[in-house]
Amino acid sequence: MTKALTEAQQLPPDQLRVLLTLSRDLLQNDEAGGSLQLVGRALAEMIQCDSALLLLRSDQLNAVGFDCHGIAHPASAGHPLYQTAMSLLSGARSATDMRGEWQRTQDGQCMLALAVPAPAPVQDTVAVLAVAWEHQLDVAALEKGRRALSYILQLAAAALGKLEAHSELERCVTDQRDEIAHTSVTHAAELARRDEAAAEMRLLSLTDVLTGLYNRRGFFLQAEQIYKLARRNRTKSAVIFADIDGLKRVNDELGHEAGDRLIQDAAQVFRESFRHADVVARLGGDEFVAYTLDDEKPGVILHRIQANLSAFNLMKERPYMVSISAGVVQCDASGGQLLSHYVLLADEQMYAQKRSRLH
Repeated sequence: MTKALTEAQQLPPDQLRVLLTLSRDLLQNDEAGGSLQLVGRALAEMIQCDSALLLLRSDQLNAVGFDCHGIAHPASAGHPLYQTAMSLLSGARSATDMRGEWQRTQDGQCMLALAVPAPAPVQDTVAVLAVAWEHQLDVAALEKGRRALSYILQLAAAALGKLEAHSELERCVTDQRDEIAHTSVTHAAELARRDEAAAEMRLLSLTDVLTGLYNRRGFFLQAEQIYKLARRNRTKSAVIFADIDGLKRVNDELGHEAGDRLIQDAAQVFRESFRHADVVARLGGDEFVAYTLDDEKPGVILHRIQANLSAFNLMKERPYMVSISAGVVQCDASGGQLLSHYVLLADEQMYAQKRSRLH
């Protein structure tokens, strides 16, 4: 570093000023295109060559050409300086110091090429800068050009290497962000799937598979919450217990498949006899229960069930008649009885009705 500073101080003031300007502008620039424009301008002002080629290799090879005005343009293997630069690049990959060569061609041209490991965070990045003049230069002029070219190359390699490292870091950050976003979406979808599965399992645990009504567990889980609220607010409510008439006979004479259809038909009529907010369930076998609020005349519900049964039997052609016996009990909002107590009372009322119909 001390040697490089000493050599830089020996440059003419105009060249030193160009290098300082180049160094400042490269530090402030954050685009590769802008950096190449700055390098080209320095080449035109300090080297005054007729053409130049910059090779920068990190994970891939980038070639940029410059004309006599320092204007940058994409270059390829067909560039006159490409072979010279590549031969130097191939030997500079493991180099630790500046390497260079110059030659005079038979047609009077003069070429100078320098290679340096880039002082940048990019692993194994090597830069080569080759320039050519269409006229001969003496040894002193070539040495002066070599020194100026070495500073331009080191500054260019450092700046472009920094940008490459920054771009690589941005790519890594973007990839990690996308991966995190994808993981988050996948995790959210998995949580939603689990929630949906849990909700479905909960619904299945509360639902009677054959009829779609609540099962015994579902009834007491839902109805007891409403019953507690009704007692707190002194709201009238009632429990209705029902039993399908003749289910055993249908099973024996028509088969259990017909018996299942009878249960489903009875469940449909029973459900349609209540409001949507009422809790309606199949306790099992041929037994149904319902809990309803605000029914000052619960006997009206029994008439509604019978009316719905008559309408169903008239409209639906079945090899059986759908018949239901039902009992209803009004709950005492001021009492301390459990809901199950009123279910048992309604069951007794149902059997009383069934016995009265048989006599």
